[in-house]
Amino acid sequence: MLPPLVVDPVLGERLAIHEAQVHARGGRELRDLGDAWLLHDPADPEPFWNRVVAPRWPSDEAGFEARIDDLITLFATLGRLPHVRTMPLGGAPHDLETRLIRAGFRIVGRDRAMALADTGPALAVARTIHGRPNLRVEEVGPSSASSAMDVARVLVEAFDVETDRVPALAAETLAASRRDGGAVLLLLDHDRPVAAARRVTSGGASYLSSIGTIPAARGHGYATLLTAIAISGALDQGVGLIHLLAEAGMVRTERLYRRMGFEPVGEPIADLLLR
Repeated sequence: MLPPLVVDPVLGERLAIHEAQVHARGGRELRDLGDAWLLHDPADPEPFWNRVVAPRWPSDEAGFEARIDDLITLFATLGRLPHVRTMPLGGAPHDLETRLIRAGFRIVGRDRAMALADTGPALAVARTIHGRPNLRVEEVGPSSASSAMDVARVLVEAFDVETDRVPALAAETLAASRRDGGAVLLLLDHDRPVAAARRVTSGGASYLSSIGTIPAARGHGYATLLTAIAISGALDQGVGLIHLLAEAGMVRTERLYRRMGFEPVGEPIADLLLR
């Protein structure tokens, strides 16, 4: 069982920082700046791996502008594009997104943070696999190169990614399976890989990601089932918080997660980049 979900600024900050902690591996660093956190990859300039998260900056105009100047200088010294990721709840100033746009930043993506409030629906779905003998779940082991390739191919199809990304995604899958608290799940239908999901547990919380089904197998509830099984595994680990991100504006996806017991936290998160 999970403790009651309290949707407040403390939760908003915890979700933002925990997500960044999940990504801070493989040479990536997470640095406490005092009023924000910096996720930085010294080897990869990709903005996704180089961003400031959980900002709590001054609301007064002079203080805010000074902080933005410091931010731009920091990213310049790192050789990276300035990238800010807002919090779903509890960030400061309250109109941060508007101010950043006014300062020349542009929105490059939005996510909806969601946290599990009710475990009942997911556990009920997870149990249904026992009545579906054609399905089995495989947890990718730290040396399961072939299973990692299967996961990579599922993700390439599910998210319409270039096929030349398969080797890199397979390497990421193996790395995810080897980390403490990491799990990569693969769902097979008659031994055919059809869906995949990742779970990382640390600090008493589990973060779910990379949940997808190949197009040819959609409509059978495979992603829902695998998500439910990932949740069941997290609960077995005794976590107090389970969360994920849904692409903002994807009403169908958000509705699905609501049916599984998730609740939206705050407002959609914005990624803002200064070019």
